[in-house]
Amino acid sequence: MKGSRKSFDELVTSPGALWVIAISLSIFLWTYVTGLEEGNYITRKFSCPLEYRALDSQAMLRNRVSEVDIEIRGREESIARLNYDEILCWIDARNLAPGKRYTQNVNITLPQDIELISCVPSQIVLDLARQIVRLMPVEIVLPQDMPEGQYLEGVEIIPKEVGIRGTVEDVAKVGALRAAPTVAELEIGKELLLPVRFVQSEPFDDNVTLEPNQIRFKGSLVRGLPKKRVPVNVRLNGQPDRDHEVKSVITDPAEVQIEGERSKLALVEALETETVDISLFGQDNNLVVPLKLPEAEGVSIVGAQSVKVTVQLGDAAARKTLANIPVEIINAENLSQVNNLINKNPEFVSVNVEGLPSVIENLTRENSGIRAYADLANIFITPVTLPVVTEINNASADLKIIRVDPPAVTISISDNNNKNSEPEELSMNNINNNNEPEDLGAKSVISVMQD
Repeated sequence: MKGSRKSFDELVTSPGALWVIAISLSIFLWTYVTGLEEGNYITRKFSCPLEYRALDSQAMLRNRVSEVDIEIRGREESIARLNYDEILCWIDARNLAPGKRYTQNVNITLPQDIELISCVPSQIVLDLARQIVRLMPVEIVLPQDMPEGQYLEGVEIIPKEVGIRGTVEDVAKVGALRAAPTVAELEIGKELLLPVRFVQSEPFDDNVTLEPNQIRFKGSLVRGLPKKRVPVNVRLNGQPDRDHEVKSVITDPAEVQIEGERSKLALVEALETETVDISLFGQDNNLVVPLKLPEAEGVSIVGAQSVKVTVQLGDAAARKTLANIPVEIINAENLSQVNNLINKNPEFVSVNVEGLPSVIENLTRENSGIRAYADLANIFITPVTLPVVTEINNASADLKIIRVDPPAVTISISDNNNKNSEPEELSMNNINNNNEPEDLGAKSVISVMQD
């Protein structure tokens, strides 16, 4: 018996047995601690709204993904006090140009003690289309069951125009914007908030929105013939004098009111005045002009039968090109030495001028007072290309220089002693006058002599 106990003690206390006991105890402790820790953590799954940051204002997102499914993990007490508004899911859309497709990662912002387990989808394909905003007026469509002998008066629409936001192709499909009050709403006579609806030629390919999508409408039903305001068009005949042209025509009032049956009023888009003869007008004129009666039968003008017409004139303009304007040389002292010749190319330029037709008609090179020159001040080295400067010395001629051709002149210096055949000498006075010098070849050669 003692021998068996001794064998058991030796077995238990042997190095191998002790190693097995230690390993088993370690595994037990590790499993216990891990299970204890795991018991303190929980997970949550929910949908997170997806935000698109820094998206180009002119870009529209096709097939927009509005939310992603995420799973998070945290301690039980952290999950219990979690504010889900602190969890943000977003796409970085900076520097993404419209008209292209991009694949972007979903970014998730979590509180410090919360971990992300998964996000589905983790990437989003962005298909960006270029969008525009087009303003269109809102039409009020009256109900078909309007009572006989009543019409709408005092109509006020705020705003009168609504923006249509969408791609260029979709916005082009919108033919009109309409709001339709009912008879019951009109009979109340109070301000209404009416939805605006599209009138489109075909279905949209992408999302199209209205900004705003409602209007404020005010109007009241009254008895009598329906009325309508239409613009006034002025009929003109003839032309002002040769130095003037019509700048603008203003009518006061710009619109007049007409009345009649609703079907007849729809035929009248504007009223015309009697013909105004502006032949030989030389200044602004104010006239009282009668209105022509509407062509639609049963439609009449409400109130004054004439309008005040203001015809405003502006100066007419004509252009003319003056050729062979000589190019003068001024301030040539820095380059003037004995036996030096100053060469210029070209020697003449063409100048295009603008002025009143009566002035341009009789304008010549001699009476224009136009001077063209090259300024050699602070010029010490040649050859050099300088701009051709022009000025008008004729104060009586109201002219404006439009263009000089060519706009630059090339100046060079040559030694008079090296010339095989000396050209005809021209004094500076001959250069500055308006007489055309004799043909000396491709360049004009000027001898500058010193005393």
